[in-house]
Amino acid sequence: MKKKKEINNSIKILKYFKTAKLSVVVIIITMILSCVFGVITPVVTANILTHITAFDPNKALTFSLILLIVIIFQRINGYICNVVYLKGFKKKVLLNLRKDMIKSILSMKTINFDNHTSGEYAERLRNDPENISMILSAVQYSFFNLITDVLVLVYIFFINYIIGIVYCLGILCVFLYEKYAFEKQKQLTEKTKVLSEKNSTILNETMHGIRDIKLLNMINPISNLINKSLDISNDAQIEKNVKRGIIYDVVNVIKGIIEIVVLIVGIALIKYDYLNVTNLIIIYMYRTNMFDIVLCYTTIKEYFVEYKVSANRIFELMDEEKYPKEKFGSKKIEQINGKIECRNLSFKYSKKDILKDISFKLEPNDTVGIVGSSGSGKTTLLNLLVKSYYVNDNQIFIDDIDINDLTRDSIRDNISIITQNPYIFNLTIEENLKLVGDNVKKKDIIEACKIAQIHDYIESLPNKYNTLLGEGGINLSGGQRQRLAIARALIKKSKIILFDEATSALDNITQNELRKAINNITKDYTIIIVAHRLSTIKDCNKIFVMENGRIVGEGTNDELLKNNEFYKKLYMEEQIENA
Repeated sequence: MKKKKEINNSIKILKYFKTAKLSVVVIIITMILSCVFGVITPVVTANILTHITAFDPNKALTFSLILLIVIIFQRINGYICNVVYLKGFKKKVLLNLRKDMIKSILSMKTINFDNHTSGEYAERLRNDPENISMILSAVQYSFFNLITDVLVLVYIFFINYIIGIVYCLGILCVFLYEKYAFEKQKQLTEKTKVLSEKNSTILNETMHGIRDIKLLNMINPISNLINKSLDISNDAQIEKNVKRGIIYDVVNVIKGIIEIVVLIVGIALIKYDYLNVTNLIIIYMYRTNMFDIVLCYTTIKEYFVEYKVSANRIFELMDEEKYPKEKFGSKKIEQINGKIECRNLSFKYSKKDILKDISFKLEPNDTVGIVGSSGSGKTTLLNLLVKSYYVNDNQIFIDDIDINDLTRDSIRDNISIITQNPYIFNLTIEENLKLVGDNVKKKDIIEACKIAQIHDYIESLPNKYNTLLGEGGINLSGGQRQRLAIARALIKKSKIILFDEATSALDNITQNELRKAINNITKDYTIIIVAHRLSTIKDCNKIFVMENGRIVGEGTNDELLKNNEFYKKLYMEEQIENA
């Protein structure tokens, strides 16, 4: 089954050739011409040498001019093939392949990113399409060279079958040895791919966490970790190259022996008038072509293994079984009212119960707080509301419509989630805010930033809205990133805004600024705030208390302080911390 899937994945690449049909036709024609030139050149060269040794300069000159014309056309043909391959075939095939990979990654379920490293995706996206391209280039040359070499072998048999048999025996010896050595190389190829993925993951994580690494003085341990990983990968690559070098050395020894045997047999045949000098020169000049038969065959076979590995890794990303994709309904709503309802919602993650029988109803423009101890299921609930994880039918409703019936845009355009560390791209402030919608106007950006309480800060910057924010928004404080994320949600016109521990890492002053930004939007949006600090949610018109995946309390701040012991305990703990 696995082998069948690998073969199917290898064939799937061919559909991308359709985008470069003309390029494929031109490449095939140029490669056929290359075969013809490859067969003609040694014959013409041998005739030049024969007429020179026979003191016939006129014929030698004629054949020299023919050789010059052949070489010129050969070079032009090679140039055309190379240009068409790079500008036509490679550009189109690689571009469309990467586009489909990116589309597949972006449509994956969130759980895939929980279970696989970022380096795995980056390595496949960056290197595997390039490997496919390089392999196809190498294989096309090897394939047509193989055709040329087989034609040459037929021609040698036509000249003298005895030398043809000697060459065939030599080819067989090289073939049997390389077949044995090839299996060893296959294992090392797969091993180096896995190690390369691991290196990519470690290096990606190091780049993302470079500031923390420096501040926590983790340079030496991280350096040791990277060095160890690089050493293991380097050792595997060296082992692969050394073994490949040994294979080539042994093959060269066999080739050398066969070449000497051919010369000895050829001289003997000349002695007994079974062969003339010109034909021996032609045969000897073709010696490289003979052993290239095996080289081309094993090259194609070796590259095909790497091709299968890369093709399999590419199409695995598009495989529903290996990397499940998000599924949405077909009902489209441009603008929702903001009503949310959960009916007996339960959810498991890795067979562990996270949420148990959650039921509540929120009306449009409600502002609701959710509080509870770590691991009580608060963040999971928000993730389910934006459908980061799949829930069963008839458990979550948006405007009385089952969330599983709604399209992706109906959910994601109308519901925004603002986390403790919202991701900001390494673009300007204006460019970051324009990412969330088409035809976003500057006045809409300014208005949203004013409501989010960040406009004044932006105006104080030298480049204002054209300020570059750095990777992950590193040039902004935590509170500023969150207020920018609020502006992003407002520009997106999301009717429901979810805050996931948005204030937990902020100081009191910054928290108050963020609370003002939230207060500015409460009358027009349905808001759910998951908070660690009760002070963040005490003004909400409804508060849910969660513990062990269940809602164990519901009411206003004052009601819960009177009626809910768990909430009262959380309140007292916070008072002691702030004292």
